Amino acid sequence: MKKQLVYIIILIFIISCGSKNNRTMKNNPVLIFNDSISDKLEVINDFLDKKINDSSYKIMILTKKINSDMTLKILRINDIYFVDSLAKIEKQDKAFYKEEEWDKSRKKYSKSTTVEIEDSKGRIDECCWTMENFNNKNLIFEELKIGSVEFIKKYSSNPNFYFYYSFSEPIYYQDKEYLIFTVFDGFIFDGLSGSAKIIMYKKKNGKWVQTHEGLPNWFS
Repeated sequence: MKKQLVYIIILIFIISCGSKNNRTMKNNPVLIFNDSISDKLEVINDFLDKKINDSSYKIMILTKKINSDMTLKILRINDIYFVDSLAKIEKQDKAFYKEEEWDKSRKKYSKSTTVEIEDSKGRIDECCWTMENFNNKNLIFEELKIGSVEFIKKYSSNPNFYFYYSFSEPIYYQDKEYLIFTVFDGFIFDGLSGSAKIIMYKKKNGKWVQTHEGLPNWFS
C-alpha cells in the first residue's frame, strides 16, 4: 500500500511538472523557437542601432507596421544601390532585382496582384512593433498614425525634438539570401519631415549586414 502511494505521488509530480512546462512554453515569445523571426529582428535592430548616434534625442517607434506591399512596390521600381560598410550609397545595381524572385516574394508575402501592388499608396496598416522587439529600451512607442489629426494635435505643441522610425516586417528574397524591409523615418519638430526607402541585408560570416538600399520613384 505504501509503495502504491509513493507511485501515485511520483505520477502526480510528473504530470504537474509536465503541465507547468507546457504553460511556460505556451507563454514564451515565438521568437525563442523561430529563427526566422530572430533574423528579422536582428536586421531591424542593427539598422536602428547604427542610426542612433546621439542618445540625447528622443527616438520614437511607430507601432503600426508598414505593409509589405510597399516593400514589394519599391523593390519592383528597381532603383537599387550598393552601400558601403557605413551604409553610404556607392553605385547603382540593376542586377539585384529579378522578376521571377520578386514574384516568388509576392506570392509568399502579399495577397495583392502585381497591378494592385504597383498602385498601392498606403504605408501603415499591419500590427505591431512592441518594446520586446528592440534591443534599445530607451524608445518611445506611438500607436497613433503619423500625420493623423490626433497625432498632429499631440505633437504640434510639444517642444521636444523627436526622430521617428516606421518599419515593415522584413521579407526574405532570393531563397533567403537577403532580408528586405521598408523604413519610413524623419523628425518631428515644428512640423513633420520624412522619407521612405527599402533596406537590404545579406548574411555574411554568420551576421546580417546591409548591402543595398532602394529608393521609391518619387525620389528618383
